Amino acid sequence: MFMEQHEFEKGKYVVYGTNGICLIEDIKLMKFAYDSDKSTYYILKPVSSDASTVYVPEKNEELMAKLRPIMTKDDIHSLLLGMKGKEIQWENDRRYRTESFHEILSQGVTQNLLLMIRCIYMRKKELMPLGKKLPMTDENTLKTAEKLVEEEFAYALSIEKNQVNEYIRNLLAVSDEIAQ
Repeated sequence: MFMEQHEFEKGKYVVYGTNGICLIEDIKLMKFAYDSDKSTYYILKPVSSDASTVYVPEKNEELMAKLRPIMTKDDIHSLLLGMKGKEIQWENDRRYRTESFHEILSQGVTQNLLLMIRCIYMRKKELMPLGKKLPMTDENTLKTAEKLVEEEFAYALSIEKNQVNEYIRNLLAVSDEIAQ
């Protein structure tokens, strides 16, 4: 879903990795290191953190790949309806699982975030009757992923963040009824 850099404009809202929705406050030539040349930077203000500013160098493909437009309502519907039958399996190796989940968070691909949320949630559900809880790293990963998805979906759908889960459930329930 990577767009050409010139399609990102000052004053537009975008999604940037784990920073979530950001305003492109400016795009300008800057020089950060003493011995470097001036480069074009996207100056982003995360909406969830007034005190933060993110500088994204246009020349850095890896960082620019984390910058994407906010999904539309149609994008969200297609994504959710296209996820049926897809899943991420729980990884018992904690170190490997943490690395995998971290990679999903840092890439910020919404479908993978949703699959990861479902995977962690299902594991949490399995542990509850046993009187056990998720490891704190998994719990924190779940909260971060939920925040990112809720923020983007709420913005795109013009609803409150606390209405996102119900919206998703209702959409999937209606699609199941139509399919039957």
